[in-house]
Amino acid sequence: MKHITVITFICMMVAVPAFAKSLKNEAEYKKEWCAKYNGAVDYKTQDKTTVDCITDTHAIEFEYGKNWNPAIRKSRQQSMSVGKTPGVVLILENSKDEEYLYKLREVNEKRRLGIKIWTVGIDVELPCDIKGDIDNDGDKIYHIPGQDMYDATVVNPKFGETWFCSYEEAEEAGWKPFQKAKPIDPYELGGIRSPEY
Repeated sequence: MKHITVITFICMMVAVPAFAKSLKNEAEYKKEWCAKYNGAVDYKTQDKTTVDCITDTHAIEFEYGKNWNPAIRKSRQQSMSVGKTPGVVLILENSKDEEYLYKLREVNEKRRLGIKIWTVGIDVELPCDIKGDIDNDGDKIYHIPGQDMYDATVVNPKFGETWFCSYEEAEEAGWKPFQKAKPIDPYELGGIRSPEY
């Protein structure tokens, strides 16, 4: 019995550091990701704020999944201070963090914030949930989740209809947004408090 306890203890001592090494901290993710995209880490702006990573085109905020909402505000503020497109790299540590990614994507699409989203950590396959529809007049229109007619729209590839992963991708392909969308109440999307509170 004594030998089993010792062997179990040794196995735990070996396994814990191996697991701990597999998870990087935010600084390590920034350094690795920024180098891959030829960016500068912790770029200091003129107004004395710091952008986690700045590239030729984007001002990028790194945040862990649960902090997806503050990442939106930070990335937009940073992008305005440096005149670049906002970006967020969401750090996903486990499969539960995927729900934060979906929330971030949903708010970004519904509010048309134009934030480019990347992920690091665990691999996640992003769903392409924007519907590219061709109406009766032959106009190419895309529908995003939550809009009127989204659920009623059926994508039929036989007629040239397709799916897109972002509205930027749809617009680059020449598709236009659906215009009869229900107005979006930002207070329903989270992160913003109603004026009466």
